[in-house]
Order: sequence, then C-alpha cells, then structure tokens
Amino acid sequence: MDFKGLLNLAVEKGASDLHLQALAPPVMRIAGRLRSVDSAPLSNDDVLDFIASIAPKIERKDVPAALVDGLDFSYRVPGLCRFRCSGYAQLGNAGLMMRIIREQIPDFASLNLPDVVRDIALSRRGLTLVTGTTGSGKSTTLASMIDLVNSRYAVKIITIEDPVEYVHTRKKALVAQLEVGIDTPSYDRALRQALRQDPDVILIGELRDADSLRIALHAADTGHQVYSTVHSADAPQTIDCIISMFPPIEHKLLLSQLAGSIEAIISQRLLTTYEGTRIPALEILRGSGVTKSFIMENRVSELPKYVRTRESGMQTFDQHILEIFQQEKISGTEALRWASNPEALAMAMRGIKAGGE
Repeated sequence: MDFKGLLNLAVEKGASDLHLQALAPPVMRIAGRLRSVDSAPLSNDDVLDFIASIAPKIERKDVPAALVDGLDFSYRVPGLCRFRCSGYAQLGNAGLMMRIIREQIPDFASLNLPDVVRDIALSRRGLTLVTGTTGSGKSTTLASMIDLVNSRYAVKIITIEDPVEYVHTRKKALVAQLEVGIDTPSYDRALRQALRQDPDVILIGELRDADSLRIALHAADTGHQVYSTVHSADAPQTIDCIISMFPPIEHKLLLSQLAGSIEAIISQRLLTTYEGTRIPALEILRGSGVTKSFIMENRVSELPKYVRTRESGMQTFDQHILEIFQQEKISGTEALRWASNPEALAMAMRGIKAGGE
C-alpha cells in the first residue's frame, strides 16, 4: 500500500477522517459519510508497519501491545497537514483512525459561525466550553477562536492538548502549545504548571475529570480566559456532566464556582448541505445573572427556555437549524434529523408557531 499517496488522496478529497483497519480496504469519511477506497484489503502487517513508521517513541515490536491500551499521537506531513491518530486493536488485529487537521486554521466566515461566537472569543474572561459528539467540529471551532485572540491581543496563550491538533503561529500573542505525553505527563501537571507561567488564555483540550475541572475553574476565577471541550449534547447536559464528576458533598460549592465562571457553553452539530459540505448548527448559552441563578439553584432543566429568548445572542439548536433551512442550505429531512424537537421544528418550517413561542 502506498500510504503517502493515500494520505494525499484523503486530503485532496476533503476527507475529515481516514480509517485503516487490517483485513479491510482503507475508508475515508467525506461530508459525514464513509467511503471505501478502491484497493485491496490491508494486511495486519501493513497497518502495524505504518503505525510504527509514524508513531513517536515506539518500536515495531511494541506496537501490538500499545494498541491494546490505545495509542494516541499526532503526525505531521510537511506541506500537507497534521493528523490526530488513534490506534486500536480489534479481534487481534490492528486499526488506526487518522483525523485530518488542515495546517491553515479556518476563519469564522469559512466555518459559518454566528457573530456571537466572535464576541465570546474576544470577551477575555471566564470559562467557555465547546461541546458536542466526536467529529462535531469542536476542535476546529476552538482553534478559530484562539486564532482570533492571537490576531487581536498581545497576550500569552497556553494550550494543553492530547495530542496537539492545530499549530498556532505567533501573531500578536505569545503561544505555547503543550502536548500531553511529550511536553508534559498529564493534563493536571500541565495545568498546574501553566498557572505559574503568566498566561492570559488557557486552552484545555478536554475536561476529563474532577481535578482538571477544579484547576480550570480556579483559573477562570482568578481572571484567566479558559477554553475547553466536553463530550455532551447541549448546555443542560454539559452542566449535568460536570456535576457528575464530583461527589455529592461538593456539588453546592461546584455549582457556585461554575455559575460565577461560565462565559458561554457552545454546543455544536454538523449538518450536511445540499452541496455535500458540512455546516455547523450551534446552541449557545451565555453567562449572565439569570444563568447564574439557574445554575446556583440547580434549575438546569429550565435553561433551554431561557436560551430561546435569544438574549445576548443566545440560540437553541432548533432556532439555528430553522435559520439554516430557511437560507436553503439544507433539506427539510436533514433539518429534522438533527433537531432537538423535530415535531416543533416541522411546525416552524411550515410557518406555524407553537403555543407560547
């Protein structure tokens, strides 16, 4: 298999992911759909040899054992792009998923992000969480927000990622990017070190546990702008997910810290347009006195009703999906597929307002 040619082909075709798995032909994800490459199935040795050739600090004989534990790393082809790689074992054979990270960071216009996201990025305060399922574009949205800060302000930005995806070149900001496993042993250690390194902005690749969240909240409380991601569907689920990281005895204190720190929760889904490209639909919750009260009083389930008021640029998924549909960028089927409330959205698409809306 010509793996170099395969990587070039994936980038040329605009794929978001490349899947290499023993006993199957290579598969690309293009516009959200899996498409097989017209080639013979890969052998187990093909995949193992390729992983050994691109994974850092690992010998070929050690690859099978590393795959059992899960092998995450980044790989760069100069002049082409970077790849976020995740190796795995299945039925005793090797597999590798390669997420394609373009070297040029997309701007807000090319990503079709609402103007309110720009306001959030430039707020210079609080905790901003970008949430969604795997492959929903969280990392790209965050990279665009960090790039905007880099373009506007002479600040120090520290990113902590596992692995580093987009590489930020210096514009107005001083940017330090730490890769877990290479530059630092863990998120916790990197976060503690980062707070001693005079940062203004901290990007945490993912909030994985209570310890990293405690440090993130402390950083936001002490005047830093903090960005991170959470694997959750919407704002209420994000808050519930965060609360579940802590023992019940800490919930009251956590809610108080979270309520005072939240700048925004941006939840994202990727929809397929008529042209076969992807466009994001965003639900956006902004931090405010009302938001703080809902969180402090543990009335998280009432947040969607508040978001629907569209105060300060807030919006629900269905409000944004309806706008995209009315702009004739997506089909009605695609709109309803991603809606939070398909029945209500179907009525809105027909121009019928639900009671109380």
